[in-house]
Amino acid sequence: MTKLFNTQAVLFDMDGILLDSEPLWEEAVKESLALYGVDYDELHRKYTLLTTGIRIDQVVDLYCKIVPEQKIPPTQLVDKIIDLVIDKILATKPILPGVHESLALCHELGLKVGLASSSPMRVIEVVTDCLGITSQFAVRVSAEKLNYGKPHPAVYLCAAEKLAVDPLNCLTIEDSLAGMIATKAARMISIVVPAISDRHFPQWCLADYHLSSLLELNKSHLK
Repeated sequence: MTKLFNTQAVLFDMDGILLDSEPLWEEAVKESLALYGVDYDELHRKYTLLTTGIRIDQVVDLYCKIVPEQKIPPTQLVDKIIDLVIDKILATKPILPGVHESLALCHELGLKVGLASSSPMRVIEVVTDCLGITSQFAVRVSAEKLNYGKPHPAVYLCAAEKLAVDPLNCLTIEDSLAGMIATKAARMISIVVPAISDRHFPQWCLADYHLSSLLELNKSHLK
């Protein structure tokens, strides 16, 4: 039987896929909230599923609503967190295994390659530049200025449009539940590479493929 839809484009998430930056975001949020006397660890324990994979301004907005008595200025807090994250990324460059290999495979197969992230564009630019992979992406799209971030599919639909590829012919590589939900809402094929601590979540059953590392990505996943 002829396959009706074939993969024409692969859209990579960034944090948790290209680099091990989730701990750096946590450190930056924790350090920034501490300036206002807020215990990040307690908030994280209660709301981690609501905050993983979504835009930092949405995370900050949630925390500000939870502790209104602290009178946290959201815009200033977001800027502080982003500045700290960029410093930490530049200091450590924590690229994850399989990044170069998976990008090379996509190009070998003649697929269009894009990046679609919840992170602000200035973080995306720092990451791809410091890892030396900017030229590997035909488009880099941030959900920063969109009306909705993940789990809304807008960032993936925007990337597909910029690549001139039907969403049904796109595949995404994600590490978060929010990203996987965004993928399925966009009607795209989903590959997930969850963090070890998250692999027990039953929700991953919605994904089409599950990998432990990008090193496991092969041609059969991309057809």
